[in-house]
Amino acid sequence: MVEREVLADGLTLLVERVPAVRSATIGVWLRMGSRHEPSRLSGICHFIEHLLFKGTENRSAREISLLTDRMGGHLDAFTSKENTCFYARVLDEHLPLAVDLLSDIVRHPLFDAEELERERRVILEEIRMVNDSPEDRIYDLFCESFWPRHPLGRPIQGTEEKVGAMSRRTVANFFRRAYVPENMVIAVAGRVTARHRRLLERAFTGLPSGKRVAAGGAPRFRPGLRRELRKDVDQVHLLFGLPGLASGDPDRFCLHLLNTLLGGSISSRLFRRVREERGLAYSVASQVHSHEGGGLLTVYAGTSPASAREVLALCLEEMRDLAAHAPAAEEVDVARDHL
Repeated sequence: MVEREVLADGLTLLVERVPAVRSATIGVWLRMGSRHEPSRLSGICHFIEHLLFKGTENRSAREISLLTDRMGGHLDAFTSKENTCFYARVLDEHLPLAVDLLSDIVRHPLFDAEELERERRVILEEIRMVNDSPEDRIYDLFCESFWPRHPLGRPIQGTEEKVGAMSRRTVANFFRRAYVPENMVIAVAGRVTARHRRLLERAFTGLPSGKRVAAGGAPRFRPGLRRELRKDVDQVHLLFGLPGLASGDPDRFCLHLLNTLLGGSISSRLFRRVREERGLAYSVASQVHSHEGGGLLTVYAGTSPASAREVLALCLEEMRDLAAHAPAAEEVDVARDHL
């Protein structure tokens, strides 16, 4: 059972006790991602995620890395379109130290000027890496075309131009407005005791108060075709999709089941038809993307230029068949067991 408590300052605590294990995972979740950024600051949530590991008032970047290794656990972070998360997986005996480290990272970052410029260069290289990887680049192109003029259509990592223009003051001011208790959820699961629960509350109490950031309006999709011609790759990378369901939609579980049937597993229709029976692609899959106010169901395949039309036709054929005919009970049972 998950214990949920909203503290007086608006911070949400989630605790799930699993006494049978000897490990624990803690996550510091921010209810903000690229969707919540103004256009001129596209990529700033991702930039801050990187910078919080580059030193605090109490620890240098090197000390953060060494402490993580000494715990023998895993410390990492990620930014999505609607969230930023910092998490650690450790043995239960190291949970107090992990709590202290994560609270230090998200509460007392230095934003040292030299470290900021170094990490800016790292992120610019990350942006270039994504742009050089067709299987990553295609998703940014798709969202940009599917949700034009909406924050969900912008890349999470931002652009070289906008990341390159962010000043230290801009980054620090955005951090102060975003990392407030009303925007944060602290979740911990595993071998967690009442002492750990009290430790969590003490570690994150006293954050400066602020306002919950709104997600803005629901996205409106625009049908269309987007192509990017490149001479340095051997394959055609296809990504097509249609509107899905919002993250809170009561039918979202049915959509996940449908996605598993379509292309979400190695026994799915797309994998079997395109790869196993025809040998036309190494990678073919469908995926659900759910956000507040809207979502996507997408299909991706990478294939040779000569096979692109056939792969597209086969995928559309399977989608039409699934829409027109109810799947067999056994197929549904396999997909449900997979989930």
